[in-house]
Amino acid sequence: MANEAVIVELYGDNGDVRFYTCANGTTIEKGTILELEDPRTAKKVSGAGVVIAGIAAHEKVANDGSTKIGVYTNGIFDLTCAAGGTATLGSYVRSAGSDNTITVSTTLDDETGKSIGKALETGGNNEAVQVRVLL
Repeated sequence: MANEAVIVELYGDNGDVRFYTCANGTTIEKGTILELEDPRTAKKVSGAGVVIAGIAAHEKVANDGSTKIGVYTNGIFDLTCAAGGTATLGSYVRSAGSDNTITVSTTLDDETGKSIGKALETGGNNEAVQVRVLL
């Protein structure tokens, strides 16, 4: 997968994996940023500024009979900035779109669950930056 999240460090209990419901018929690759929808369901991020569940901890194969996926919620990950997107040291970042990229958060993203985490370095234009994820 392009732009997958890459583990740098996991904190808590091995990344504090939480389990969410997911659709049996979907494929989700490890390292995919996941969007949270009601009721407690995770899916591939669908766009910019959506509520974030975390990062897929394992691959989910379509139609394998499984309707659960483990999600990392605590660690440092290399995440890719969107083309034209940025991450500034110390700023919160959010999903930039359905391509698993990030950009700097806008007003109230952190308060509404749309931030993925805090940038630990500055970058932009398809550059990978380290992000402290704590959801």
